[in-house]
Amino acid sequence: MRTNDGMASEKRVRRGVAEPARQLAKRYRLIERIDEGGAGEVWRARDEKLDRDVAIKLLGPDADDAFRARFADEARRAAAVVHPNVVTVFDEGRDGADAFMVMELVPGKTLREIVAERGPLPAHEVARLIRQVAGALDAAHAAGVVHCDVKPANVIVDREGVAKLTDFGIARAARDRDEQELLGTARYIAPERVEGGQVTARTDVYGLGLVAYELLTGRPAFDGATSEELVRERLLGPPPSLRLARVGIDDRLDAIVGRALAPVPDRRYASAGAFARAFSNVADEDGEPTSALRSLGRARSRSISWSLPRFDTAVAILAVLAILLALFLFFSSFPRVAGPGPNPTAASSAPAAGTPNVVGKRLSDAISALQSAGYPVVEWAPGQGQGSQCAVLRQDPPAGTALARGAKTTLSYVPGNDCTKKGD
Repeated sequence: MRTNDGMASEKRVRRGVAEPARQLAKRYRLIERIDEGGAGEVWRARDEKLDRDVAIKLLGPDADDAFRARFADEARRAAAVVHPNVVTVFDEGRDGADAFMVMELVPGKTLREIVAERGPLPAHEVARLIRQVAGALDAAHAAGVVHCDVKPANVIVDREGVAKLTDFGIARAARDRDEQELLGTARYIAPERVEGGQVTARTDVYGLGLVAYELLTGRPAFDGATSEELVRERLLGPPPSLRLARVGIDDRLDAIVGRALAPVPDRRYASAGAFARAFSNVADEDGEPTSALRSLGRARSRSISWSLPRFDTAVAILAVLAILLALFLFFSSFPRVAGPGPNPTAASSAPAAGTPNVVGKRLSDAISALQSAGYPVVEWAPGQGQGSQCAVLRQDPPAGTALARGAKTTLSYVPGNDCTKKGD
């Protein structure tokens, strides 16, 4: 369970300090409340027996017997999954009227928080994350557990860039085929769960596909205003397209994620690992050899270490400096000629006229105009306002803004049919 390096804004978060000497089971001393939601509270605590910090999910005395039974079942199923990319469950028990679960304390941020801070992530970074979560899911499925609630808020990235899956609160054992209760976040529920179908490993493949979509585009695949709209979108419509949400996405990635999000489970990848491998084979082609994931989950405070460069590195640096110094002395020996003024042909990283005005244009024409002007990264989303269907309502940054070529622009448009297709 994560610490309070970054709390989700949509939760009701309230920090506090436990009463003096408050302990659970005469072993776990509560230190600080770090999160609170409908299912109880999460505390930073100290395991006095093993002398280590832990996270404790605490279920209050108001919970009914059925919820307590589910809570204990969550602890047992999560504890059955042992994997480096799963938050470890150490213990569970009761202390008077309180039920509790003791978990690994993970300093870091959830994928939801990372996307909120950074926006869309590069495909090769997404591949690294998806591979880790897929490993956790394959381990859960091997243990006979289906997570059923795979979403960005349930994946924590620690300070070293390690992704960890948490919250098996609505997980089901493979044998629970008669359980039809629908729990979880409507935005991430697989179609078969809505229809009361069988829950399998492919149910979690669907959730992992939604995570990949959100990391690549910076927004959820389904964005209906109500739970009913969210459910209707995935039951009646085709799988969401990456290329319609973010310009420049590889067609192959679009097809791979689309297969993971197939409404019919049999058309999806058979396992999370199979999906991750297919995704990585394409995403890693243009990826950097070293990943930037290590910085994703870092907290505000960072340790700084100093070390001397290795001998061969120092020699290389000195050689480069010597060459640069020689070039400087060579060119400085030429006489300087004063020019008439600023060079009118000096290169600039931004177009002289700035971004073109595309407000009022059809969305497809606006995208083409921006890309032709040197701004290939264009994102768009439906907005609220008056105008004809598919007309652009707003552009960000505004028209005339001098941006570096290649900078991202965002468009808001009046919803309509086939807005990204060229008009007749």
